[in-house]
Amino acid sequence: MATTQDYIEFVLEQMEAAHTGLHLWYRPMFGEYCIYSGEKPLMFVCDNTVFVKRIECVRELLAGADELAPFPGARDFVVLDVEDTKLVGQVLLLLERHKPMPKPKKRKTKTTK
Repeated sequence: MATTQDYIEFVLEQMEAAHTGLHLWYRPMFGEYCIYSGEKPLMFVCDNTVFVKRIECVRELLAGADELAPFPGARDFVVLDVEDTKLVGQVLLLLERHKPMPKPKKRKTKTTK
């Protein structure tokens, strides 16, 4: 089951209600969504569920949360309860501060023969 447009908009509303001051937006990715702060990917939304990568900065905050794979073949991620806006705000700020920017993609160069 794919994430619905209504659900991704609900997730963004909940994140905005956390009043973090971050510029959050989403982009479709592999039939689901990725949520960004600026150009930094923070979390995935798959099957109407918000997934956070298991990284040290959020480990303690999300210690009791469920862990599931967001898609077949993926490692387990932590499921974020988006209705808890206080928790959402804390997680967003930690991810923004500690998660690195993705490495730039290498451009393919054409070779002439």
